Amino acid sequence: MGDPSFSVSRKTVVAETADKTVSFHTLGCKLNTYDTVWHREQFEQAGYRVVPFGETADVTVVNTCTVTGQGDAQSRQMLRKAHRASPEGFVVATGCYAQTDPDEIAAMPEVDLVVGTTEKTQLLDLINDTCSLGRTFVTRSRSTDFQDMDIMNFGGRSRAFVKVQEGCNEFCSFCIIPFARGRSRSRTIESTVAQVERLVQAGYGEVVLTGVHIGDYGTDLDVAFVDLLEAIDQVSGLERFRISSVEATFLTDEVIDFLASTPRFCRHLHVPLQSGDDGILEAMRRPYDSAFYRSLLDQLADRIPGIGIGADVMVGFPGESEGSFRNTVHLIESSPLVFLHVFPYSPRGNTPAAKLPDHVDPAVKKQRGAELRKLGQSKTEAFCRKFLGQTLDVLFEGRREAQSGLLQGVTDNYVRVFSPGPDAAKDSVLPVSLSHMEAGRVVGNIVAS
Repeated sequence: MGDPSFSVSRKTVVAETADKTVSFHTLGCKLNTYDTVWHREQFEQAGYRVVPFGETADVTVVNTCTVTGQGDAQSRQMLRKAHRASPEGFVVATGCYAQTDPDEIAAMPEVDLVVGTTEKTQLLDLINDTCSLGRTFVTRSRSTDFQDMDIMNFGGRSRAFVKVQEGCNEFCSFCIIPFARGRSRSRTIESTVAQVERLVQAGYGEVVLTGVHIGDYGTDLDVAFVDLLEAIDQVSGLERFRISSVEATFLTDEVIDFLASTPRFCRHLHVPLQSGDDGILEAMRRPYDSAFYRSLLDQLADRIPGIGIGADVMVGFPGESEGSFRNTVHLIESSPLVFLHVFPYSPRGNTPAAKLPDHVDPAVKKQRGAELRKLGQSKTEAFCRKFLGQTLDVLFEGRREAQSGLLQGVTDNYVRVFSPGPDAAKDSVLPVSLSHMEAGRVVGNIVAS
């Protein structure tokens, strides 16, 4: 760790200056965004003033991503940018890339501190402790307990997020996340409900439950996912709640029955697909086949009318032939899926998929990705058109669209809506009459109470 008696003056300044500044940059998923918002709140409580990333700052925190090779490269790029913007500042790398390959990041001369996913809650203390070190300090370990990271201020967002689960036990053949986030662990129902109650009291009308593998919630606590949902549904004053993403095999009949029964559930689910070909699903080590997945979507659409269902879809997994890809296209075309997140397969070290033969040419991946994105756009637009002429509740966000000046928000089933209206409508759930589509967007008018 270096000679403790050797100090670097620019690092000492971080601990002593009265007007301490910090900036953040986040790569990757919504969980990383959640972690960054939590860090921001902690730094502000410690007296730091937050400045935009790219401006001079005493401390710059880059929350890294490693889900793809591009994520690694972008993380390194942002760390170098942080140092260029603040050559006398203190540069911190945290997040998944910092957990899986800390030595690679530590070798970068621009980086002063590398913090893995377990020690992230100690980030402020680690910065102070590292002030006396003469070179990059690396801290990384494995956690077996859930770490409560409550956030009360989501920076002007109209909805609040509550992380209820961390880690993953599935070990799909292509995925490095279990190595980055650790084994599955859950927040207690009592702690979760208490946080939701605090957020409702703070004025948030919608709460989003989030986690790495949220359907696996409770397996370490001897409770079920549906138990958590039922407890949250009882919170007084909560207008609605949303589930960020849940694997197909964890949407049991019991869970679906409950979601269909409560008006507080936002009719929107993200159910990762990855591939519509059974051979590819088996090679991916996904715990379902295409028939199970399709049957589940039909069940959701039948039990919860108007539900908006999204999915992750990977293109170019090793061995994906043209026929395999066509099976995926056919499943999406014929199913109730309406929102697609499409991304190319990226080999990750130490994963079984990286050792498979028949890797797909990058140009083919690009073409297949473009085809699926186009398909996804057409399905999203067709879904939105079904609600024209209806009045739906819209949670308006705290900012207007820059170009048009219109208010913007989302319905419970994730239709994005634009509407004229007063600033008083921001951060509120209001009925909106959806009138027409304009340049692929849904436009409506707030219904007077």
